[in-house]
Parts: sequence; structure tokens; C-alpha cells
Amino acid sequence: MEKLFILTLAIVGIALILLSIRMLLKRNGEFGSQHIGQSRAMRQRGIHCAQSTDRIEYSSKINVEDMEREGAVNG
Repeated sequence: MEKLFILTLAIVGIALILLSIRMLLKRNGEFGSQHIGQSRAMRQRGIHCAQSTDRIEYSSKINVEDMEREGAVNG
């Protein structure tokens, strides 16, 4: 049981060291943004984050409802 615990601690420790190497060697010492909306490749493909997509769909839904109301009133 102790061997398994020590092995687990060693694996976790090695993983943390490997993850921190980039931070230590990079000039600013921080990871870049992982948000979809801030990724250049995703923007070029037209892919937005969930919040932006919801906002776009909500605003277009309101616009459609407004147009339907205007058509009902004018028609």
C-alpha cells in the first residue's frame, strides 16, 4: 500500500514538473489564453464561444419576434 502511494506521488510530481517547464522557460512565465473566442484559428473558422453564440442567437430571436409583431400590426 505504501509503495502504491509513493508511486502515485512520484507520478503526480513528475507531471507537475513537466507542466511547469513551459512556465519556467517562457519569457512572461504564463500560459496563453485557452478561450475559444480569443483563438485566432477559431475566429478564422467562424467558431465562437458558447456565450457569444448564445448572445447572437438571443439577439436574432428578438429581432425575428419584433419583425413578426410589426407584420401582424401592419398586415
